[in-house]
Amino acid sequence: MDWFRRGLLTGLALLLGLLGLWSSPRPARAALSPEDRYSLRQVLTSEKVAALTFDISWGTRMPPKVLAILREHRTPATFFLSGPWAQQNPSLVREMARDGFEIESHGWAHVNYSQLSYQGVVDNIARANAVLSELAGQRPRFVRPPNGDFSPQSIRAARSLGYTTVTWGTDSLDWMNPGVATIVRRVVDRVFPGDIILMHASDTCKQTDLALPQILSGLAHKGYRLVTLKQLMTYGKPDYRG
Repeated sequence: MDWFRRGLLTGLALLLGLLGLWSSPRPARAALSPEDRYSLRQVLTSEKVAALTFDISWGTRMPPKVLAILREHRTPATFFLSGPWAQQNPSLVREMARDGFEIESHGWAHVNYSQLSYQGVVDNIARANAVLSELAGQRPRFVRPPNGDFSPQSIRAARSLGYTTVTWGTDSLDWMNPGVATIVRRVVDRVFPGDIILMHASDTCKQTDLALPQILSGLAHKGYRLVTLKQLMTYGKPDYRG
């Protein structure tokens, strides 16, 4: 009967194999690295440096006011511009680039990237890239997704185009128009070494120009030096967080 049992076991093994139940365990998929899952929020450094960044998606009144204040204080800054706004204001974009301000991407359509397909994110960023690269005379390196919304898929889509997804460490909340004192306090009290500070220069933010001089003075009083985002990256290791 041994031949019968051996034959029975062999037949059973073949059957299970056909059903996909008789197989060696599949190797576990490698875990995604932080830069493939999360956005850049800060740079790890002990030096008192921070990047002052502004998003612009609409309007023509606030941007010149912010630029004038930055020029007056000789303060470098990084502007995340949406493609449509840049296309509608080419002279202002060229002026920013000429004056040495860093120009990065805020994408094209102001939509949440986590709701787009992989190709949808690629198309959104690529369309803005064509406009920004032409007007600024240099290719953006960073993209800030609208509303700070992203997913691991959108992170990888951006990386496929050579972009790093950036959000922020400190949010001024100037987009809420909460009052000048609140905006100033949120930035000056919360800043930390290697911080990426979020502000806005769209017309819907009606208190940014009033708060900005006080923010610059407050940061200087605390011993902070403001640099562009690209410059900030040279001070330490980029920190990616969800």
